[in-house]
Amino acid sequence: MKKPTGEVDFTRQQPDVLLKSVMQKDLHKIQASILRELLFHTGSSFTKLNRKGLTNDHFTFHLRQLTKNGIIKKKGKEYLLTQLGKSFANKLDVDSLIMERFGTPGVAVTAKKVINGKVHFLMHHRLKEPLYGYWGFINGKIRFGEFSKDTAKRELYEESGLIGNPKIVSVTHKMRGPSRKEIKLDHFFFLYIADGVKGELKNTIEGKNYWKTIEEMKKLKTFPGFDLYIEAVIKGGVQPYTERFIKVRNI
Repeated sequence: MKKPTGEVDFTRQQPDVLLKSVMQKDLHKIQASILRELLFHTGSSFTKLNRKGLTNDHFTFHLRQLTKNGIIKKKGKEYLLTQLGKSFANKLDVDSLIMERFGTPGVAVTAKKVINGKVHFLMHHRLKEPLYGYWGFINGKIRFGEFSKDTAKRELYEESGLIGNPKIVSVTHKMRGPSRKEIKLDHFFFLYIADGVKGELKNTIEGKNYWKTIEEMKKLKTFPGFDLYIEAVIKGGVQPYTERFIKVRNI
């Protein structure tokens, strides 16, 4: 069903993608001050927003930039945050006027299969950056509005061609980088294992897939911190939440 003409519905355009595109560069201080004002008021006029007394042309430029990105809208004589703008502005530190960064929610998914009487797990040989050449489970970001289990099903099928019913094993917070002050990767991973998968195993441009035993997995160049996953699949069942900083020089 088409949306009636009028205000553009930015929420249907994957807000997480829009937010990331807007945040590629540091938000201008003037634009940040506009968002701060609108966070504490349901609407505000041009004059009230322009607290620094900029020229009309200069201040209008910043209002247009925020409007163009779908962050604010004008209703009558007042400016308001759009629904996307509320999500975006909520990431603003109102004291420093700097956009805060957050860990990325993702899914790691494997499949379990008995081959010649031995239990094997689906391993993925990654062929893209970051961590090119490392081994691990298939993984991917959880899309906006998507349940983690649905992400696991989608990623398993897209990256291996297999269909299954993944079951949650653990949730792990992994921070990776040269030091705690220089974090390069910050992820919350929901680990899933699928039994009784069906389909023909395939590879993609992102990596190749193989069935490996636990002993074979331990001999591979696996993702930093992958030992947490090996431990979880060996124990079976649902494991407690864990978090760890993993020192990695090159990612």
